[in-house]
Amino acid sequence: MAPLVDIDFGEYFQYSELTAHLQALAAAFPALASLESLGKSWQGRDIWAMTLTNQATGPAADKPAFYIDAHIHAEEVATSHTALYTVWYLLTRYGEDPEVTWLLDHTAFYILPRVNPDGAEISLTTGHHWCGNGRYLPGEEQARGLCQQDINGDGLIVQMRLEDPAGEWRISEDDPRLMVLREPGETGGGPYYRLFREGVIKGEWDGVSFEIEKPRDGNLNRNYPAGWVSEVRQYGAGEYPLSEPEALAVARFLLDHPNISGMQCYHTHGGVHLRPSLVAPDSAIPRADLALYKTLGAMATSITGYPTISVYEEFTPDPSQARTGSLMQWSYDEMGIVTFSTELWNPELAAGIENPAFYQVRGRSREDELKLLAYNDEHLGGKGFVNWTPFDHPQLGPAEIGGWTHMYTFRNPPPASFATTEKARGFLRETIHNNCLFTLRHAACTPLVRIASTTVEPLGGGLYKLSAVVRNEGYLPTYMTERALERETVTPVTVTLDVPEGVELVMGAAAQEIGHLAGRDERTATWSPWLHQWHSTARAAEWLVRAAEAALLTITAESRRAGVHRAEAEVG
Repeated sequence: MAPLVDIDFGEYFQYSELTAHLQALAAAFPALASLESLGKSWQGRDIWAMTLTNQATGPAADKPAFYIDAHIHAEEVATSHTALYTVWYLLTRYGEDPEVTWLLDHTAFYILPRVNPDGAEISLTTGHHWCGNGRYLPGEEQARGLCQQDINGDGLIVQMRLEDPAGEWRISEDDPRLMVLREPGETGGGPYYRLFREGVIKGEWDGVSFEIEKPRDGNLNRNYPAGWVSEVRQYGAGEYPLSEPEALAVARFLLDHPNISGMQCYHTHGGVHLRPSLVAPDSAIPRADLALYKTLGAMATSITGYPTISVYEEFTPDPSQARTGSLMQWSYDEMGIVTFSTELWNPELAAGIENPAFYQVRGRSREDELKLLAYNDEHLGGKGFVNWTPFDHPQLGPAEIGGWTHMYTFRNPPPASFATTEKARGFLRETIHNNCLFTLRHAACTPLVRIASTTVEPLGGGLYKLSAVVRNEGYLPTYMTERALERETVTPVTVTLDVPEGVELVMGAAAQEIGHLAGRDERTATWSPWLHQWHSTARAAEWLVRAAEAALLTITAESRRAGVHRAEAEVG
């Protein structure tokens, strides 16, 4: 057995550490893992991809594959942790865990733990938010108006509160750290304040009002071809589809691996599994696909505790401005691959807030804010909140700087060094472990083509009737989704007879299409004439051959997303 690679998943990793871990895993498990670079980021870092499969049972390209990517957004560091943990989990448990062993024997995994290495490095080493993919360095992502900046030099970018009689906020009577929204019609109870991100005003300013420019952050998850619209219409979209090298590398990889039969994209935060559609209501999704998503979504919820919801119907703040150009829109709507996008971690859930919000940008109730502060004080030693401190702003005058920190409170689970209780130190490990388990179960739902049996019937005179029964042993049908059929991104199962020298093919095409094979997903109850009628899970291919002497023939069954399987038959 290969030596285990010990990794401390209690702390987050910068690029050099992540690279070292990936290289060590690939070196320790050469029969199961291979590491490659898909290209370079804006700043020249490798975009790593790890391929996992038991090479003794066949190459990855001959197996249905499950794709995982992470850290497409700079601040979402828990995502690459989850992807790396999945690599480690599969490799170190192979041969001991029956589920892991089956998966690596029968399927392949393509795991991209850090799609955006430049943005990740900025987030891990500076206090900047919205730092994109490194195209714009800190301080360049906003060019005019109020721009984020660590103006007091404490290494953090938090908030500024400025006293203003027309302000929306006031200090809570329950806790002087807490800012609560001013009630409609509330007067006379000030002082009132305006809240802004800590920063300075760039460009021309009249001394009265200022704009807050959206950052030019290169949002890679708006840069994919499906439904792409310009930066003017959608913040972060990029110059044109796949203009960013990181998005282009991912797209090229997906197109070069047509055996991908399922996908998981990791994000933070919200504590929710997202499913299609991103641009249309559920009524626009084929009924069979929607039923499949709800079945797999329920499985996800049972493992992780996260609800599964529609992006368009339940996650988009304004459906009239639906998100477009995302990877999940392209992978499902255009390629028909069953894809989930999981928003890891929800601090409101950790703080015991009932009905936690999927977005952490909202005005919370007084009770919920107090629960968050109590969570911060107990589990983070108060490090999640900076007490308000007077500051003489060079442009705005008297101000106070403070408020919630962002990286390890709302955006990601706290690392062990940031947490102060055993419970809080377990949040990160619990998050990455549970979500890893869901992806493994999702991967096990793949269609799987197998040659179940071969028969040779002698007919006399050197003639032989050769038959092969091909079966789908997987959960999903070989076409996977109705959307894939609509988009024609899947092909029927093909059975091919390799006719060696000295053998004559008398009847039957050497390569035969036998159509698609159903999976067990449609058989949710015993047969009934009132329910959806079952489709065939197996079909036979036949040939007539003539052989004067003994010969060994190879039969190959192949499906684009259900793998390749071979069997031999002897005649003569």
